[in-house]
Amino acid sequence: MEENHSVAIVGDNPEALLLSVLYAEAGISNYLVGPFGDDGRTHANRPGLEEALWLLGIFKKSGKIRIRPDYDQLPLSQVKTLILTTHASRPDQTNALEMTVRNLAHGLATGTSLAFTGLCKPHYTSSVVKSIIENHGGLKMGVDLNLYYVPLFWAGEGIREFKEKRKVLAGFDGSFSTAFQEELLWVFPTLSLISKVEVAEASGLYCAVSREVSRALDLELAKISEAHGVNYDEVLELCRDTRITLTERSNPIPERESIGTSIALSNSQRRNGPRLVRAAHSVNEEYQSQIVDMIRRALVHCGYPFRRSKVAILGTDGLLKNPWSKPESPPLIESLRKKGARVSLYPGEIGSQPWAQMIGDHARVESSLLRTIANANCTVVALPKLSALELDADQLATEMNRPGAICDLTRVLEASNVEKAGLFYTTIGRGTLDT
Repeated sequence: MEENHSVAIVGDNPEALLLSVLYAEAGISNYLVGPFGDDGRTHANRPGLEEALWLLGIFKKSGKIRIRPDYDQLPLSQVKTLILTTHASRPDQTNALEMTVRNLAHGLATGTSLAFTGLCKPHYTSSVVKSIIENHGGLKMGVDLNLYYVPLFWAGEGIREFKEKRKVLAGFDGSFSTAFQEELLWVFPTLSLISKVEVAEASGLYCAVSREVSRALDLELAKISEAHGVNYDEVLELCRDTRITLTERSNPIPERESIGTSIALSNSQRRNGPRLVRAAHSVNEEYQSQIVDMIRRALVHCGYPFRRSKVAILGTDGLLKNPWSKPESPPLIESLRKKGARVSLYPGEIGSQPWAQMIGDHARVESSLLRTIANANCTVVALPKLSALELDADQLATEMNRPGAICDLTRVLEASNVEKAGLFYTTIGRGTLDT
């Protein structure tokens, strides 16, 4: 493969980061354009992001990846492959994407392979991206350069899983550059070719939408289980054992979950639009309030009011609106603070300083897990499995107030071990709470 930086990846989301490190891992040097410098931003402590950031540091030092804060700094005359990763979801994102395409079009070199990978409505690539390039760049698709669509969506999985998922490459009129195909195969081992771009656009969008619908079903079934005093995790386990298909539980990233539905619902009429998708989106928006209600009931079970109770939060998995983008305080912290609880946060191994600056006096941010849970009445566990290896039920019981409650959002603790240590254990869908 060429050692010069002939590939540029432009975007401000996790897909851009993952794509850049996977290219570098495959031996293909590249420019990464976006907010990926040492800016102290916070992010979800998901294994996929953690590993990608670690690899980014290595490849930056080796020179395989060169970060550029803005596309104006790209040597477009040397770029042979240009990849745009922004999702065409919210109006501000769509406007920014179209402005980027318009500004890049002037400098694209003849023979460039341009790939758009963001989720979008069917026909968006042809009606918007293709039209902008031809109108503002004076280049003819299929003659002066090639345009492709590759639906990419990171749903919180590890970097290996993201790499090994089957990818789709769509080209206009069935035209595919052999060089670009070979390049992608170095990065993604399983690649399917399709000549209908709008079908590829729909497949990427519908897969993302189905995730939110499945997540909504998961939350609704969990709520029914709670009402009937049934443990939803046990129901899922039985369904797996008996080969009955039922939605799998996952820890959501709220803004990620809603990208597909935001696109699907945009410009649709409420009366004749996709009602199930709209309902699923509404159900998932209630997830944070479900967590608050679970904490309230756990405190009541232990004999504590919300006001002045100490709630310790370990990790931020599933609590952040933006896994990567503008740093913001988890909505859960603000909800708990408004109810009078004292909140302490252990963000995980990603460092406490940027979190302390972001959250301010809304919560006490600790770099030590033990200091976070000291004298807590309730501990909310939102750590991914790999980051939760240090958790020990007996140690939690020693440090916390008694009686104490554990709300295990990521289900990384064994309920029996927690209860044996003398603490009350619950999670979403565990139908054992006092009402």
